[in-house]
Amino acid sequence: MNYFEYLEKTKGINLNPEQRQAVSFNRGNALVLSTAGSGKTTVIVSRAGRLIYENLCKNKILTITFSKMAAEDMKNRFSRVFDEEFLIKTDFSTIHSFSYKIIRDYLRKTNKKLELIPSNYKIVEQILKEQYSKEYISIVNEEEVENVLSKITYAKNMMLNSNELEASNIGIKNFKEIFTKYDEYKKQNNLMDFDDILHYGYNLLSKYSYYNDWMKSEYDFIQIDEMQDTSKIQHAIIKAISNNNLFMVGDDDQSIYSFRGSFPEYMLNFSQIYKDGKVFYLSNNYRSDANIVKTAKKLVENNKFRYKKPIIAKHEAKNEVHIVKAKDRALQAKYIVNDIKNYTDKKIGILYRNNISSLMIANALNENSYDFQIKDDKTKFFKSFVLYDVLAFIKLSFNIRDRESFSKIYYKSYTYFNKSMCNFVLKYKDESLSVFEILKRIPNLEYYMYDRIDSFKHDVLRISKLKPKDIIEFIKKDLEYLTYLEKLDDDGRNSLNSTLLILEILDEIARYCKTIEEFINKIYYLQELLSKSSKNKSANITLSSIHSSKGLEYDIVYMIDNIDKEFPMERRNESIEEYMKILEEERRVFYVGLTRAKERLNVISPIRPSIFIEEMINKSENLTSPIKDKFRKKS
Repeated sequence: MNYFEYLEKTKGINLNPEQRQAVSFNRGNALVLSTAGSGKTTVIVSRAGRLIYENLCKNKILTITFSKMAAEDMKNRFSRVFDEEFLIKTDFSTIHSFSYKIIRDYLRKTNKKLELIPSNYKIVEQILKEQYSKEYISIVNEEEVENVLSKITYAKNMMLNSNELEASNIGIKNFKEIFTKYDEYKKQNNLMDFDDILHYGYNLLSKYSYYNDWMKSEYDFIQIDEMQDTSKIQHAIIKAISNNNLFMVGDDDQSIYSFRGSFPEYMLNFSQIYKDGKVFYLSNNYRSDANIVKTAKKLVENNKFRYKKPIIAKHEAKNEVHIVKAKDRALQAKYIVNDIKNYTDKKIGILYRNNISSLMIANALNENSYDFQIKDDKTKFFKSFVLYDVLAFIKLSFNIRDRESFSKIYYKSYTYFNKSMCNFVLKYKDESLSVFEILKRIPNLEYYMYDRIDSFKHDVLRISKLKPKDIIEFIKKDLEYLTYLEKLDDDGRNSLNSTLLILEILDEIARYCKTIEEFINKIYYLQELLSKSSKNKSANITLSSIHSSKGLEYDIVYMIDNIDKEFPMERRNESIEEYMKILEEERRVFYVGLTRAKERLNVISPIRPSIFIEEMINKSENLTSPIKDKFRKKS
């Protein structure tokens, strides 16, 4: 029997005509443009099976995807369909594992030493401390280090050379110098990081024909999953080993990882790069209600830099897409906890652009006795320097002898206190004195500084007398903490958008607390709640960022915090061209969120509606519109 009869009769797999065309592709270069819920994994697995079934594969088939979990999942999918004689002719690997295989062979043959760095965090942190030691800003926070590490990943994946590092819009002050020091440290200590695995692998493939020949002889066919997430260095490796024989599958509308160097231009320019390449389409969405598919399609079609491809719903239109406007995040949470009681037997996803959005909804679910899981508790809220700063201001207000709190915020207000002044306070022996009394004992203090010390003391003490709902605004404006955050943003040390969002969430929490003590206890309570909920994998309700939900699906989806200037982010220092690229990626993120829903989709906007919501309303005929506060109408 032919292969497709074999699949249908013995494996229960019935491919549609588009899928059959793609699976039937033999040699050469092919791009399969899939849409959400179109069965791309089925195509990849089925094509590998056909090449083996029809004896077209003498050696092996390598299928590369971009996470260990995805590689394991695809291998398991393949092994559930095909038996052992098929399985031994396939490798499912991440691009990093593949590159590391080449590096290990080289190190073994040359007796050279090169170890994977246990943690690059401490190294970069030390470099930044040295970098800023000349300035009055001496403390390096976790977000700064992670921001630099993220930009290093971006630079490596984009293959930026020394001149390009100088010219690129990385946005971090002295980034080239930081990058160079980090690379020098690794070389001196025979270390490599996760991103170096790709560079060392590519260099070996480029320098030694042996490794090229080895890979080309071991693998007859190479398949690439999630092609839209390929970076420049990843594509260079893949192209080097492909022998002009690549089968690439992806969806340019789901390219949402530019921050780590993904380069979807390879997909968009496929016909120019591979002149003889063949393009296939997987246009049928088997996942979502037709109204969801139509809405998502019309939203993403606002992007200019994409393939114009068919997106067809295979399920009928049963449920309207609901747009819900709420006055604030608390009402948004209340709407959800009231609505989900109708769907206790369903798999529910509550999705958001920023991990910090999980706080208010997690609190509301818990207070209403709903069991839920937070997927990958990655919120940096509880490790944020902004949170620590706010708590330090509050603690100093209640205890003006608290030197530790003073040391965290002494330069983050209008004070112009410097590092030596802080050290004088920290080392002063008489612990009965307040930090303000000690400051006045600094030798040779400029006269104007006495007034500044008194003014700062007056404002700090005022915090303890404020209501919780007024504290954040006072710290931000009256103590000029916002000016400090803006300086960090100008230097590329932290994003102003993200720091302001943390302050906004703190302000939101404070508004529902009667006392400062209650406010502080609420923060620690939420921290414990989120930590506990991340382990609750059996719950039907999942809280997840849209990025972490990619590849998943839920019966019911609530997309929350779709707020103007948060999603999409506000334009700041970017050129029009740069911001349009950001806007298009943000729209793709929104599209990914919409297409996680199978049966029902709720898009909720507290405060100011995102422009993406307006695009959905203007473009689609099957939405609940105009925007109205549906929760308030029900209550």
